[in-house]
Amino acid sequence: MNLNFIKKHNMGDETGFVSLLEILSASIIIILALLIFNTVSEIHISTPQEVNINEVQDILDSLSFKSLNQLSLLETCMKKLEDEHFSKKSYDEVNSLLENYLNKYSNKNYQIIEFSSSQNPITLVSKGSFNNANNLKTAVRNIGDYKFLLYVWD
Repeated sequence: MNLNFIKKHNMGDETGFVSLLEILSASIIIILALLIFNTVSEIHISTPQEVNINEVQDILDSLSFKSLNQLSLLETCMKKLEDEHFSKKSYDEVNSLLENYLNKYSNKNYQIIEFSSSQNPITLVSKGSFNNANNLKTAVRNIGDYKFLLYVWD
């Protein structure tokens, strides 16, 4: 058997060492690139619409929040209207309660409408005109037999 065509390599050759450094450098670059990509992909940039939609729902949630055995602001308003048989005075008082609360919470235009099975829709409070409505956002909440619809716009 003739093995003369196989050349013997010098054991002191450094090509393996250089290859090992290149592999380590490439691995570190790949790991850093993956870490940077992972960090950037986890950043959530919310759009203005997302923020506004959540804001409207938050407003309606705060109006319907009740603590312990107390009624929420919306329940208090509806009880006042029912107790006074939907009189003009009760509408004015409910309008004033809601207006004071909403004006502290937001400087945007708004309208709250209540829908119940027994009556036509009732506008409880309103600020601004729909004719000039930009970026109209809505939220809906059911409380007992009542359904409340909140509109907010610029």
